[in-house]
Order: sequence, then structure tokens, then C-alpha cells
Amino acid sequence: MEERGHISKQSIRNRYLGMRNNLSYGERLAKSRKIWELLKQESVYQSAEAVLVYMDYRSEVITTGLVEELLADQTKRVFAPRVLGMNISFYEIQTMEELEPGYQGIREPAQDEEKLFSHGLAKEIKSLILIPGAVFDRQRGRMGYGKGFYDRFLIDYIELSGAALAFECQIAKKVPMEEHDIRPGIIITESGVIR
Repeated sequence: MEERGHISKQSIRNRYLGMRNNLSYGERLAKSRKIWELLKQESVYQSAEAVLVYMDYRSEVITTGLVEELLADQTKRVFAPRVLGMNISFYEIQTMEELEPGYQGIREPAQDEEKLFSHGLAKEIKSLILIPGAVFDRQRGRMGYGKGFYDRFLIDYIELSGAALAFECQIAKKVPMEEHDIRPGIIITESGVIR
């Protein structure tokens, strides 16, 4: 039914978010840790000098522990997103304490132009962006939450490598994609890597 487009994007989103919401915190944490381990084995992660993270919200793949590891390790620069109107920008952080509740209660860094991830920086250093989402498919199709924040950012920063993090229960047969929708380079679930 989904493939024929009879189901609205919102109903597909709700269905898969419902499955994700049904995972207990313990299940999400265990699966998230598997996802981090698989991510760390990827060459795009290993060669990245900067990682643009997302701060987990609600039942998303948990990134908090991974971000804490990255900050403690100090071998890669870490940038976290801040919502500004209908766009997101990423700002460098050194500690978790620099984050405070922002858009929809999601932890965000302060807006500081000196710490902004810019086009100049994207050209200078190898960077990887971690991408959240609601539903994905095995052709690397992605459906976000409907606001288009990541699609707009990725269109603007085409040179970035992207790794979407998702639970296996978020993988659909086929995600309806529009022209402006961006396919991440890889999607990592607790079961493996979709290339």
C-alpha cells in the first residue's frame, strides 16, 4: 500500500515513530550503543576531523553518550545544532554544559558566530554529519519530522558526508521521496550498515 502512495507521509511517519516509541529506554540504549560501535568502524567516521552531531530527543537513537565520548576524547571537533527560524546551524562545543534547552526542549548550544560551522570550515576539514529521522528505507531514503531542517542544511553543505542513525524498526519498504529530499551516505541501525 505504501509503495502506491495511498498513505500520507504523516501516517507513515506516525506508524514508524509509534514503533520507535514502543522501545523501552533500556532497549534504545542497548541498540544505540551497537549503532555507535558500527559508526566508529566506518572510514567516514574515522577520517572525520569534525562531527556534526544531533542531540537525541524523545525516542531517537541516543547520541548523548557518543557526544560525551567525543568530547572526552578530543580527537575530533564536535558541533551541535541550534534551530534558527526554519533553519539549523551548528556550533562547536567543548562540554555538555554548553547545551541548554532550546527548540522543543532539545539541548542546543548558544549562538556564537566564532564557533559557527561554516562553508570555509567544511572545505578545510573532513566533516561528518549525524542525521536523525523518522523513517528510512534500504535505498537510503529518509523522512524527517516534516520541517525540512536537515534537508535544507544538507543541500547547502553538499560536501559533507552524512550518516543517518536509526533503529531497525524505523526501516520501511519504501519511503516517499521528493526532489529536495537528501539521501544520507549511509544509514546505521543496530543490525548493520545500509549503503
